[in-house]
Amino acid sequence: MQHKYPALFTITSVFRVFGWVTVIWTAALVIMGAIVTFVNGQYLGGGFFGFLGELLGAVWGSLMLLVFYSIIGGTLAVLYFAAAESIQVLLDIEGNTRSE
Repeated sequence: MQHKYPALFTITSVFRVFGWVTVIWTAALVIMGAIVTFVNGQYLGGGFFGFLGELLGAVWGSLMLLVFYSIIGGTLAVLYFAAAESIQVLLDIEGNTRSE
């Protein structure tokens, strides 16, 4: 099928790929972080989130940090998928209103 706007079609595909990569990396980070936390028993975070390890303890602080990471990763993935679907809607509207 020949697309009238190939750049928008490409951008849609790129956003979908970014969304799936974000989902995979977020899931891998959370799974590996949970395994490391329970095996090691040490706090994962540092820097800005350094207080969580002292406030909640190593394991609970790490788990709270992993929940935060999963929320941020999930939000980014949803935004990527929403951007891709928004562009796809515009392409579908253009295709349906085209008079050939």
